[in-house]
Amino acid sequence: MTVTCADCGATQAIPDLPAGGTAECHRCDRLLARRSATGNAIAFACAIAVVILLPFAAFLPLMGSTIRNIVFGESRLVTSVPVIYSEVWFPFAFGFLFFALLFPWVRALLEVIVLSGWHVWQRGRLFRWAEELRIWSMTEVVVIAGLIAYFRAGISATVGVQTGALCYIAVALFTWIGDHALDRRGVWNSILPDTTEYPRRHYASCDSCELAAMARRSGDPCPRCGSRLDRPVGPRFVPAAAAVAAALPLCIPAFSAAIMVNNNLAGVLEHTILGTVQFLADRGYWQYGVVVLLAGVALPIVELVGMIWLLARVRFPETHGLVRRTRVYRVLHRLVHWPMVIPFIAALAAPIIKFHGIDEIVAGPAATPLFAIVALLMLAVRLFEPKLMWKTAGVPAS
Repeated sequence: MTVTCADCGATQAIPDLPAGGTAECHRCDRLLARRSATGNAIAFACAIAVVILLPFAAFLPLMGSTIRNIVFGESRLVTSVPVIYSEVWFPFAFGFLFFALLFPWVRALLEVIVLSGWHVWQRGRLFRWAEELRIWSMTEVVVIAGLIAYFRAGISATVGVQTGALCYIAVALFTWIGDHALDRRGVWNSILPDTTEYPRRHYASCDSCELAAMARRSGDPCPRCGSRLDRPVGPRFVPAAAAVAAALPLCIPAFSAAIMVNNNLAGVLEHTILGTVQFLADRGYWQYGVVVLLAGVALPIVELVGMIWLLARVRFPETHGLVRRTRVYRVLHRLVHWPMVIPFIAALAAPIIKFHGIDEIVAGPAATPLFAIVALLMLAVRLFEPKLMWKTAGVPAS
């Protein structure tokens, strides 16, 4: 079959793969196809499980808390949304709602429809939407944030894990298994088979499903997923650069202000990201402090520096190192949503410890700019086209 690499634009032939076999781009090492030994049955079952379990995870009790069995509290995932809405910035509240609950559920529902084999209208477009939601669905991020929030809240009160948390852990596990079991090339071929002719020229190609369309021209809609063939990548440079530029000034309040505020009988304790690391380490949870340090400080800096470097290389192109820069982009794309762990810790810890006048955890003023930084970086990574680095360096598409 003939496909066009979405990262470098090279049109190339892929032989029939054995079970468990993979095929990479001969030019930039992008994974083009991976044939699952079990087909998509596991991915289909996992998507059904996510669709069923996620509503239970959202509405069943997440964690219960008590202080010396005198006062009691209970949190649910959905209660984090109004708590964040009342304490900080309302886009943060809706971001948590979409990233933690709605996007994962919608994505799983779309996968169920596509993988069921039903002959539904615009099946390719539905699968493309499911793939677009992949970067914005953060079940594994919520689980890590919930684990740290559990130990952070346990410093102030006795905290217990309840049914909603177990359901959400299962959702994250099924999502991870389904992602790794999904044969994406097989799904695309079941919708519309790839071209079998050997690529002797550059066909009009799709950046989403990597279809090399023989009988179509640039600008036509993709016959498989509905995206635009040979979509111009140049206009996406300015919005990506603008998103990175908007994130830079937000670093000052994000790293200098308090990410969480603990208001108890002893006084008001404000903790920055580094202060939270020190606080967890002092209480014996140094390993979780390392997670906060890596996710809250190291990764945002790496993402910012990496994106600035890639954007600069578009403006000042160089053929040498193109493959290395394309690999760096893929690493940035894979890691960009993990700094969201830190604002999610505040979002999950606040409803657990909500004993007014006794002890209370509130999302601090730094949660808003840090959430905005991560959202802008995710947008920049999604808008950036590595193919633009190859184009400006003068490397031909074929």
